[in-house]
Amino acid sequence: MVIRETVSTFVPDYKRIRIMYRRSPKTSQLGLFSSVGSQLKGKALKVYNDVESWHNQFRIQVTNRINEDIFRPLFHEDFGAPNAPIRVLTGMMIMKVARGWSDAQLLGIVHK
Repeated sequence: MVIRETVSTFVPDYKRIRIMYRRSPKTSQLGLFSSVGSQLKGKALKVYNDVESWHNQFRIQVTNRINEDIFRPLFHEDFGAPNAPIRVLTGMMIMKVARGWSDAQLLGIVHK
């Protein structure tokens, strides 16, 4: 019996491992173990599902129309952390300015 010993060196290939820039999906993605149906009930669920509600209209009319590709030059191709969803961040900034919120107020509302 011949035992072959393989020695390999780790050469990181950052382009294959991680893509720094990526487009965000146009639909929100729920967690694996959560769903809106399990989180909301009654009137709250009805408002959430109403296409005419402000939050659904904001997503359709504003955040889904944001061209994320214009932000691509801000991300290095080989290293760094992957971007947060640009549509979400831009939508948050629009809401902040429209409502006259401070950064602290915006983060307080987001973390509720």
